[in-house]
Amino acid sequence: MPVTGSNLIPNKSLSIRLCADGFSFYASSLKDSSFNFIPYTINPTISLSANIKNAIVELSELQYPYKTIQILIDSPSSIVPFEHFDEERIEDIYNFNFPHQKGKVVLYNILPKSNSAIIFAIDKNAYQLLNETFPQAKFYSVETPVIEYLVEKSKIRETQKLYVYFHEQTINLYIFNNGKLHFGNNFTYSDLNDALYFILQVWKTQGLNQFTDELHLLGNLPKEENTRKELHRFIKQVYQNNPTAEFGLKPEKGNLVSYDLQILIHRGI
Repeated sequence: MPVTGSNLIPNKSLSIRLCADGFSFYASSLKDSSFNFIPYTINPTISLSANIKNAIVELSELQYPYKTIQILIDSPSSIVPFEHFDEERIEDIYNFNFPHQKGKVVLYNILPKSNSAIIFAIDKNAYQLLNETFPQAKFYSVETPVIEYLVEKSKIRETQKLYVYFHEQTINLYIFNNGKLHFGNNFTYSDLNDALYFILQVWKTQGLNQFTDELHLLGNLPKEENTRKELHRFIKQVYQNNPTAEFGLKPEKGNLVSYDLQILIHRGI
């Protein structure tokens, strides 16, 4: 069990990413560029909290008392414009949108750059374990760093932009116009055709221009070359992100570390 209290390691940060497909741990130095990235394969036959407990016992990197700890949660979420956000109603909103999500602790992040809030959830037992183990930890939706980063990124060139973030058989779609978030939604997909259908439907229903507006592809694309080629048939300006250029990670590392975790580590929230 990690030691907590006043003996925290100065200038050391731990970022944890939890999703149904596996965990990621990123221990880094705040003074230099050194880091240790640890992917962790989960056992699908046991609970989330049991997998977390196993990781804490097995990984020596989790035994240190880090100065800061950030935990990213990959779970269904809802974006709410800040003028309609009410902290006391987050459970009602979440349960209305995701009625089959039981045994959860509902959390939220305020997104000041996009003038919105995001509501998400984590398994109750897992949340209790993480709070006991890492009492100084801050919890974020995987979408939080992505949305806040794209606010600034979307200000380059005065065009409407649809950003599509691919991760874990999910696509998150966001439309920005000069730094303002106009649309946010997510879909799960089983194959490339599913993903293309959702992207083009959002493009069409939201009225984007196939010649002047921009489509930006983020994360791990399925059948990368085919994805770009198919989308280029319908949309003139299609771009794919380059984590090496954006965050300085070499390609072999950038392919391992998820896009949301890279933003959290290198740009913050």
